[in-house]
Amino acid sequence: MANCSIHPGTASVGKVNGVDVCQKCKDQIVAARKKVDKHVEPKDCFIWYEGGKTGWQPIPGTGCAHWVSHQRGYKRGSKNEQCMLGHTFRVKTMLGGLGEVKKLADVKVNDVYASPSKDHTGLVIKVTPDPKKPDEPKITIRHDSSNQGKVADNEFATYFKGKGTFHR
Repeated sequence: MANCSIHPGTASVGKVNGVDVCQKCKDQIVAARKKVDKHVEPKDCFIWYEGGKTGWQPIPGTGCAHWVSHQRGYKRGSKNEQCMLGHTFRVKTMLGGLGEVKKLADVKVNDVYASPSKDHTGLVIKVTPDPKKPDEPKITIRHDSSNQGKVADNEFATYFKGKGTFHR
């Protein structure tokens, strides 16, 4: 039997999200999952090991980049910028390596949206051309929204006030 990846002197009771854990870690992980904010998706891996008396805890912050990273398979940055399954949870880190789409008319489904301050992100799920305004398509963005308490679909021009950038 393997040993706990956090406490190498203790036998593992199994794997959680691919990580060998002892009973203490397993219990802390179960408790930490229950404390993850209701809007964050997926919840099971939005935790990390803080060490010391604190142990396993929810990752602070919102889950928007985490959700996008799971959808797109992004595993960028260091361990302190990744969930338990290795997906990036910081917007600026997640955008690393992506190029900016310069024109709204060039935005496509699966492009990544980022707010002007790069503190919120989502995925383009629908682009509807406007025959009267070919340079201004209607763009629908799906994002893990702490304001709405869920993964939500919103229109770029209205909800996001037409502000932000797109990346691929």
